[in-house]
Amino acid sequence: MDSEKPLLVSEEIRTLSADLPRPITARPDLRRRLEVTRRIILFALVSFFALWHVRSFVRGADHSPCGSAAIESVDPSDAYLTGIVNKGMRKAFCGMKASKNEYTHLEKHHKHHEGDHKHRGDNHRHHDHPDKKRQGLRPIPPKMAEKIFLSVPNNDSCRNALRRYTTYAHPAGSGYDYVSAVNLKNEWERELGLPISGPEEFLYDAGDASSQARIKSGMSKMGVWVDTVRSACFGGRVPLIRPQYYPVMNTPVTSSVTILSDPPFSAKLQEDIVEGDPDSVLRDELRVFHGLSVSGDVTATYVYAGYGRKADFELLEQKGIDVSGKIALVKYGKVFRGLKVKAAQEAGAIGCIVFTDPGNDGEITEENGYEQYPNGPARQPSSVQRGSVQFLSLYPGDPTTPGEPAYKNATRLEVGNLPSIPSLPISYQDAIPILKQLKGKGIPAEDLGKDWVGGLGYYGVEYFVGPSDVEMHFVNKVNTRVMPIWNTMATIPGYITDEVIIMGNHRDAWVLGASDPNSGTASQYEIIRGLGILLRKDFGSFLGDNAAAYLNLDGSVSGGNFDAAASPSLAWLLRGAAEDILTDANASHAVWDTRGASGNWKEWRLSALGIEEQDYEDLAASGTGVAALGRVSKQPRGSDHADQRFSSGSDFTPFLQRYGVASGNIGFDNGPHDAVYHYHSIYDSFNWMERFADPGFHKHVDAAKILGLALLRLADNVVMPINTTQYSIELFNYLNKVEHIAQDLEVTSELDFSSLSKAIETLIRSSESLDQEKDTALERLRKLLPKPKHPKHGLLGFIRRRWWRLHARCGSEKAKERLEQMDLWQDPSVGEQMRDYHHHHSKPMPPLKHMKEIKKVLQQIRKINLKLKGFERGFISEEGIKEREWYKHKGVAPGLWLGYGATTFPSLTEALTIDHSPELAQKETDELAKMISEMATKLSA
Repeated sequence: MDSEKPLLVSEEIRTLSADLPRPITARPDLRRRLEVTRRIILFALVSFFALWHVRSFVRGADHSPCGSAAIESVDPSDAYLTGIVNKGMRKAFCGMKASKNEYTHLEKHHKHHEGDHKHRGDNHRHHDHPDKKRQGLRPIPPKMAEKIFLSVPNNDSCRNALRRYTTYAHPAGSGYDYVSAVNLKNEWERELGLPISGPEEFLYDAGDASSQARIKSGMSKMGVWVDTVRSACFGGRVPLIRPQYYPVMNTPVTSSVTILSDPPFSAKLQEDIVEGDPDSVLRDELRVFHGLSVSGDVTATYVYAGYGRKADFELLEQKGIDVSGKIALVKYGKVFRGLKVKAAQEAGAIGCIVFTDPGNDGEITEENGYEQYPNGPARQPSSVQRGSVQFLSLYPGDPTTPGEPAYKNATRLEVGNLPSIPSLPISYQDAIPILKQLKGKGIPAEDLGKDWVGGLGYYGVEYFVGPSDVEMHFVNKVNTRVMPIWNTMATIPGYITDEVIIMGNHRDAWVLGASDPNSGTASQYEIIRGLGILLRKDFGSFLGDNAAAYLNLDGSVSGGNFDAAASPSLAWLLRGAAEDILTDANASHAVWDTRGASGNWKEWRLSALGIEEQDYEDLAASGTGVAALGRVSKQPRGSDHADQRFSSGSDFTPFLQRYGVASGNIGFDNGPHDAVYHYHSIYDSFNWMERFADPGFHKHVDAAKILGLALLRLADNVVMPINTTQYSIELFNYLNKVEHIAQDLEVTSELDFSSLSKAIETLIRSSESLDQEKDTALERLRKLLPKPKHPKHGLLGFIRRRWWRLHARCGSEKAKERLEQMDLWQDPSVGEQMRDYHHHHSKPMPPLKHMKEIKKVLQQIRKINLKLKGFERGFISEEGIKEREWYKHKGVAPGLWLGYGATTFPSLTEALTIDHSPELAQKETDELAKMISEMATKLSA
């Protein structure tokens, strides 16, 4: 037997040694003592290295009981402490709440190993672990987490994702909208390591008990979810939820535009099927129409009204051109399309036709020698911009349930933000004959201003305002009804229950939506893939369910100009992420440096067209280079989609402008030297994206990396990176803008802004004091927490490195990861910030003698974070903005006549620019001063 072999060998040695001469030795008792001592030392050394080896593998294992000991109340300082040390005190978190928002909830997560194992004192089990022997967690330092995440997004994956999302039209409420939601749910399940569910699984009517319970208690209180939380305590399963909402929407039935001339002209109202873009055969999946337009059949003469702004109709009235009873013909650009219809309606028009003019396309036109799409980058003449004509500046969302979710059984009100006259969008191909009928009729358009003249002169058009001497017969028939839509959501649970990071993209498209929104959907998919990898590697950080910030991706790529917009408190966060990412196409410079790479629209319009635009928003420009989210972009666009990314009309609107949640948005926007972006057209297709907008899909990858990096940094800082001081300073820019408006209106003597100025100064001082408080708290925490014992030098460090290197050569993935960690620990930058420090401490918990003091510091940090999170909410006014009470934010809101564009200090600004009332402006000034003073008091409390 094997067990006997050592004895046999031992006996052989003893026999042979009996015949040899014996050396002179020490006394037998001393010899025995030396032998015992030698064996003890040898045993101690072997035991030390063996235990060190075992400790290195299980150092992250959690030995605290979990599950049945779950409690409902959560001590926030315990949550921070648990996040810091990555073990212990876990029972305090099994009663977390979860989020109630309709978008992807990317909670600051702490992923515990999923596997077929038990916790001591716990009868719950969970499965599908890749290695059943591994338990506990292995905390990943944030620096490594960023490195791992940034290695995931790649060009081929982005390309393939966008191809999947754009193979069919998927407008909201359609059958393919449902298919798109189900497919996205399954993709997320796969990437997050969940079983793939069936089409009807996790499908709820929004607002019913199942939906509410799933969203609000997704962390701890439902069936298997409770089991998973009690078994893993921090998160095994991630619920994917597709609640159905029921807004009022419409679909096109029939439409026509006919000029009753001799011979008559009938507009085609259809985009062309073109060789070179196979997806153009889907042109009729959603016919040309305006969403939420009204049915109508009208016949009248028509008038050209420039961009269709309220000021344009007022100018026509001043020039003696009567629009009443006529059809208004206006071009896209400057303001949101719905406000063009609203302005025409208020001017007395009985219908409104909105056409696309290539004069808004920058340098890339046929007139300048560029071929039309798909042979070149110029606009396809038959392209039409679909889109909603709801009056966004009054309130967004379902027209019949303002301020409330559009549940199936919701109480519906009389519509108050929709047009009462019919409207239709048309192509410039259809607009040319209509405009030619106006030649010589009325005033030449150039007499009203340079921007009244468009880019159709190359095709023989001379712009006149009319009215026409022939009539137009215009029919628009739509089917308006309550329709279901679907939101796909995912929650990654974590530590802190009221510091959630939310990321969103609206997914549904007017037709194919390669840029808007599915470039954003593809970039978001890459972020989900990166988070899935981190979950499988047990990335640990902090999170909860009450929104601390919202990060938006509408369309991530429509051109070559990188742009970022955010609440001023998040400006440096987004800028820092963009500065840290080198462009995927050219690693020699940062993405941040590509701002304006494709030209500046304002400068181009001045140099090419001689149009100088007064823009008060420049006076409120951010010193960070990041535009204030919710106001006009610093690069004016030629078409009304331009400011959507940076103002209203996108998914951040309710978060920021109704609930006061700090928000941010990034993307690559279309510049005057880029290929023309066919917004809301059939030609916003995969082919256009791959050939002209983003060959190689480098910008998709860049967008995913930047937003994902910002998300991780929001998720992983002990103190949230919300910069109230930057925001406070920015308010002086807002005030500066108002003062210039008052000067131009010559009402400065009637206004006193001193109280508002003093309030802003007080807020700055309070914010700076809070900054000092943050620094002091973090410094105290650094001193109290145990120092990491991972020596850079010395014999022990050398031996440990050699040990792990040997295991790595033998193919151990654990050893390879461990070596990476050791490299990071030797990096001087590790530890420069608190978030890079407490993820690789050497002890499971700090020394007990420091625990009481540590808890005090963490309670202080908790208070600081609550102040940071609540700062944006300080601008929320319960009474809302005058005559559009849905908007509650007194710092920024959509301009009443801008729509997508928005206004800083909106109530105060519009008291001057729209109401022309210095008395109302003074009242708004005093209310703002009081509001900002209260914000300062809260920061100082």
